[in-house]
Amino acid sequence: MSGLMTEIDSARLSFLLEQKVTVVDIRRPEEWRTTGVVAGSLLLTFYDDQGNCDLQAWLTTMQPLAPPDKPLILICRTGYRTGLIGELLLEQSSYQQLYNVTDGILGWIADGYPAQPWSNSPE
Repeated sequence: MSGLMTEIDSARLSFLLEQKVTVVDIRRPEEWRTTGVVAGSLLLTFYDDQGNCDLQAWLTTMQPLAPPDKPLILICRTGYRTGLIGELLLEQSSYQQLYNVTDGILGWIADGYPAQPWSNSPE
């Protein structure tokens, strides 16, 4: 059975958050600091600052937090990187139901939804 990736807008993201669907923000820490993050999202950087990734290492970290048998939302700055990552996950992992936030965090903020400030300092 092949998986499915669905493009979603901010309103659909808000609805899915209410349903407790896991959101993974794949951006880098400097991006989280600049825009803030969607409250409750898992922050798991996918690409390093040179644009490299280690899919297996990322999956090893992510799978215990977001099991492959559950729906998963991916968010980045504009939806471009998560579109690529979603396709990769459908091809090379057991994730079956993925959502890509089409306009990313920038669309979320532009649509008037809140972004939570991010800081890497301990609580």
